[in-house]
Amino acid sequence: MAAMGGPGADDTTPRPDRVLGLAIERSYEIFARNRVGPSMVVRRADITADDIAPLAGPVRSVPATAIDRWLPHAVTTWGTAEDLRALLPRVFELLTAGLLAAPPELLFARVRQSDVTGWPLDEAAAFDDIVEALWLTTLAEHPATIGHPAMRVLAAIAELDRDLRPYLDDWMLLVSSARTGATARRHLADLARRVRHLQDTGIGLDGLFWSRRPTAVEQLEAWMASPLVTAKLPG
Repeated sequence: MAAMGGPGADDTTPRPDRVLGLAIERSYEIFARNRVGPSMVVRRADITADDIAPLAGPVRSVPATAIDRWLPHAVTTWGTAEDLRALLPRVFELLTAGLLAAPPELLFARVRQSDVTGWPLDEAAAFDDIVEALWLTTLAEHPATIGHPAMRVLAAIAELDRDLRPYLDDWMLLVSSARTGATARRHLADLARRVRHLQDTGIGLDGLFWSRRPTAVEQLEAWMASPLVTAKLPG
């Protein structure tokens, strides 16, 4: 993963938010083979046809309220992995605009539960492109447009069971960038304050993550203790 706006980058380097928009737009084409039908598989007594109908219309017009109603139960008790893939471009479009109440950790957990490793290669690649662009865009803005700080997006990525070290490397590259250094450092300061609070209350770094992620905790602890990072932390 190569961060945009690193040392030596000039004004011709695409802005991360523009790349994110392009990645989401491209995903509409790639995921279009998946369809949400009017009779989604539902294993809940509290879901009615009126709840399903907004999800089965044109994907680009699905309202945020319908996504927020469905996403907590997606893949598990409401809909299938194919339904999730059909709606994923719209979910990311709404998420990145800060229009979803559902947290990013929930979305990424649902993707993991849909067995993303078994998706068609072009769909898996389109998803990876969005994740990378979302991460870089978050670090390049403070406050981030999506309404969640970098530490929350990092926690969401951890829900995919991914190695966090490449994403942490990107963070340090952006901290050193002339274009994004100030915003990336603000996100780092937010993380440091949150970690201090968790440590002071006896919770520890486990409290930063949505579910138990011991490997992610270990990787983040090692990263924050490294001289390169401590030198950038506020005194």
